[in-house]
Amino acid sequence: MSKQSLPWERIGRGKNRPEKPTMLVDLRRCIGCHACSIACKTEHRVPLGEFRMRVRWLPRPDRPGISFLPLFHAQTCDFGANRTSFGMLPACVDACPTGALQFGDAADPDTQVHQAARNSRAVPLESQAPTRADVRYIGLEAWHPDAIHAGVELSPEDSDIIYEQGRHG
Repeated sequence: MSKQSLPWERIGRGKNRPEKPTMLVDLRRCIGCHACSIACKTEHRVPLGEFRMRVRWLPRPDRPGISFLPLFHAQTCDFGANRTSFGMLPACVDACPTGALQFGDAADPDTQVHQAARNSRAVPLESQAPTRADVRYIGLEAWHPDAIHAGVELSPEDSDIIYEQGRHG
């Protein structure tokens, strides 16, 4: 029987602090499940109706369907500083079932975050307020920035499309 290390035995205080913290969001992989925003709310005990990060459901203008766009609230999202200071990933990244969110050091050439940023596949969302870490999106479409505040009607009986957006970000 092999001895497995416990989670707290695999981490080290301050070991893996990124020089250039970067969140990489692959929109081609996001399924809009909100696992990331729920993990964030749970980790940081965010009150109901408030959000540090949010997944927007945006109606596609070019064809039937919905596009999903995770957004990070500039004033409150710290990209899991309480976890990353111990060498762990932010809760949102850990919770993502599809690997759409990745966090790393864009200054480290061995990371996927650095390689994607260097290959220009990952671009910032210009209309998003600056955050404490660089946020880059893969698969960002030209219409996304203009659609961020549109929201989507979740039910024909629900006349308030703002419901999906929440109060923050």
